[in-house]
This record gives sequence, C-alpha cells and structure tokens, in this order.
Amino acid sequence: MDLRVSNQKHHEVKRMRLRCRKLLLFAAALALAAPGVAQKPTTKPDSDDFQKGFTEFETFQGEANSDSKVLKLDSTVGYDFNKHFGVFAGVPVYFSHVSSSTTSTTTTSSGGTGVGNVYLGFALRAPNPTLDYSSTVTAGAPTGDTKKGLSTGRASIDWDNRFEHSFDRLTPFFDGGLANTVPDSVFLTRPFTSLGAITHLEEGADFDLVRHFSVGGSAYQIVPFGNQKLVSRLVRRGQSGRGGRVFDAAASASGSGLTRENGFSTWVGFEPTSILRAEIGYTRSTTFDLNSFAFNLRVNFGKLLRPRKTS
Repeated sequence: MDLRVSNQKHHEVKRMRLRCRKLLLFAAALALAAPGVAQKPTTKPDSDDFQKGFTEFETFQGEANSDSKVLKLDSTVGYDFNKHFGVFAGVPVYFSHVSSSTTSTTTTSSGGTGVGNVYLGFALRAPNPTLDYSSTVTAGAPTGDTKKGLSTGRASIDWDNRFEHSFDRLTPFFDGGLANTVPDSVFLTRPFTSLGAITHLEEGADFDLVRHFSVGGSAYQIVPFGNQKLVSRLVRRGQSGRGGRVFDAAASASGSGLTRENGFSTWVGFEPTSILRAEIGYTRSTTFDLNSFAFNLRVNFGKLLRPRKTS
C-alpha cells in the first residue's frame, strides 16, 4: 500500500515538473513578443519533421511610420491531415494609433482597437527538390467593426500561391494571388481595409548568413481591377483626416485604382528554433511615399505542445 502511494506521488511530481517546463516555455515566448521582434509565415512544413495533427500559431506583427502605428495579434488554429494538406481558422486583433490634433478645420482620430474579420481556409503544399509550391485559400467573415476600419462589411476571399527553390544558402521566391481585398503581409499591417478585385505580387529572396540568421529583400505590387472601396483604420467615421494619402484624409473612399501600390521591403530574420522565428524589416511604399519599420514574431505553440517523436 505504501509503495503504491509512493509511486503515485512520484508520478504526480513528474507531471507537475512537466507542466512547469511548458509554462516556462510559454512565458519565454511571450517575453520575446513584448519587445517586438518578428517571424515570417510559411505554408511549407519541414518534411523531415512533419507530424500529423492539430496546429496553433500566434503571430504578433506591426509597423510604425510618420503617419501611424498599427499592430496585429493573429491567433491561428488548424489541423494538418498530411504534409500536403491542412485546414486552419483564425482571429486577428488590431491596435491602431495616430496622433490626435484639432484645428479650426481638421480633426483626426486616435485610431482604434478591435477584432478584424474571422477567417477560415485550407493549405495545399507540394514540396519538391526542383521547385516548392504552396497555396492557400482564405475566406473572411465580416466580423470587424466597419466604424473602426476593421471590415468593409463584406466577406473576403484570397487565393495565394508561392513558388521557391533553394540554391545552397540562397532561396529566391515568387508569391502571387487574387483577392477581393488588399491583404496584410509580413511587413505591412495596412492602415486600411478594402473591397474590390486585386492581384497581389511579390518577388524576392532569402539568404542564410550564418546559423539562425538570414537576410532578405523583395519588391511588391498591388494591381486593382475596377472600382475599389477603401475604409481607413486611422480616421473614424464622421471625422476629417489630415494628409494627402486617401487613408489619412477620410474614413472611407471609393474610386478606381485607390489601392494600386508598388514598393519594396528588406528584413533580417532570426530563427533560434523551429518553434520561434523573428524578423525586423523596413518597407518603402513608393506609391504612397511612405517609409515604415516593422516587426513580425511567430510562435508555433502547436509544435511546442506536441509530444516528441520516439525512434
């Protein structure tokens, strides 16, 4: 009887230690998110380390420029059926701020905080030594507050495709998609949401400097088709804005070509483990004459909590 009780206590102590270790890892990941460094999302899993099952990612990203500061916390859960196919769903939360000022003719808002469009999607992956291909289709429900510019009040859809190939330490890539809204990217948490057919393109490359560190650069283009509706996250409905950019000047606007944009980004990445990836970057929007500094941090909590593979 005493031996049985002793064994039970021993197992309880082991379980408590395991829980404490997991809590410490969680705390370390959240501590990294606080100062604001960044991660680059990918739909391509590591083939040698793939595990079927549930996934959970937390992404914290944002940008700051002379106009505003916009942050986004994105929580995504999913299920990978195999290394080629998976489904996912997520909830983004936005935090935007622009300095308030009032004159006899102009009043600006201090931005807003709230939940954006809840989304659901699936991922297709085709890893190949010659050319890696991955694709996602993401549908968003109009759950965001239109008064804060977190939604246009209409459902969204985005079909994204990525091609890449590694030449030793250099990995060129091409990313292109069709959507009815301009999506956020790794280094662009946009100060507006939009409604209207567009194609989004990005061409660039990553280069592994040394172990855990990489650098990269890319050019991007947003090409709209037909009429576009733009809803600002920086100017509240019923207020006037400031500045010459459409998302600074008014709470909403409609017209042809409003979302057309060209620019480029550069970044430095740090990936100490397969669970964490952090990046800081700079983006120049040549169309809007805007320089932004950004960060992106992604934590793979799903992988963190999965049991280790046994040989």
